[in-house]
Amino acid sequence: MRYAFLASPGLAVLTQQELFELTKIKSDVQENAVIFSSENKETIETLLFHMQAPRRFLAVLGCCKKVEQCKIEEHLSSYFQSKATFKIEVENVAGQDQRQVIAKSVYNVLDTIFKNNKINAQVNYKKPDVLVIVYYTGEEYIIGIDLYNQELNGRGYRVFPHSAVFKGDLAYWLIRESGYVPGEKLLIGFVKDGTLAIEAGLYAGYLPIRKNSVKETIPHPFAIIEAFDSSLSNVLAARKNVALAHLKQGINLRHLSLEDLDAHYAELYFDRMIFIITSKDEEKINELYYQARLLLKDGGTILILGRDHWELPISDRFELISEQKIKRGEGASGIWLLRKR
Repeated sequence: MRYAFLASPGLAVLTQQELFELTKIKSDVQENAVIFSSENKETIETLLFHMQAPRRFLAVLGCCKKVEQCKIEEHLSSYFQSKATFKIEVENVAGQDQRQVIAKSVYNVLDTIFKNNKINAQVNYKKPDVLVIVYYTGEEYIIGIDLYNQELNGRGYRVFPHSAVFKGDLAYWLIRESGYVPGEKLLIGFVKDGTLAIEAGLYAGYLPIRKNSVKETIPHPFAIIEAFDSSLSNVLAARKNVALAHLKQGINLRHLSLEDLDAHYAELYFDRMIFIITSKDEEKINELYYQARLLLKDGGTILILGRDHWELPISDRFELISEQKIKRGEGASGIWLLRKR
């Protein structure tokens, strides 16, 4: 059986890497789609519950150059139960009219299979039982059943969101871009709603993301993740989100100002640091460098997320490893990775 992860722009390589880390399964990448094969249901369940990088998870019904000529594998009965409802969504195709034409073509193909197999399925645009995704890679169309019936990057724990923070998949990407690996000591500054800390905790503890309703609080610390914010409202919101993610034993959230960090942590304590810098915090960059010199181990890294057009001054005590931009709605953000000399 073939499957496909759909990733947000720029996250396909990380999705492929995470898939291999969890299962040793090799895959192919087509634009933002990661395609692989597996016959193990337990493996698929593990991926559905644990993968942090992808946006959707599809059971592939068919791949084709032209949707009207697509040969869909006729095993739909396992997804379409008696009187099931469904909806077709088309992604990565410009123009509403063109998407509607493609969706109609796919509907015609499915309808023929439904009739041949006596499947009673009806269209429901609001709350369908089955979500059929048609994704265009630039070379071919991937038609598949969304195994989660919604996007994966919307996290259930994120009940109190902050506008300056990304969705779960991009937050996880930032954690991996920082170089953080489980077992290291991580500090997240200006934590906002806690998403970055939570994604680091889920990664460090190899914890399921989508079984929160049956998951109990982890009874012992499994990571050293420290986070702070100078805004009490942010800290309170982050603590609530951390509790909803059942990670109170792995993440320590403090209400602190940047200037007070060295009074609470030992010298050269941290391996990695990540800071979310909004425009009001840019004037504190020199204090950030001062605190990092005291608390970050030699060779340790800082990842800074800031405004796209901010000209980040680089301290002579730090080496710029990389600089990149990531899209954020209609705008973008800058990402700088620095190493302490």
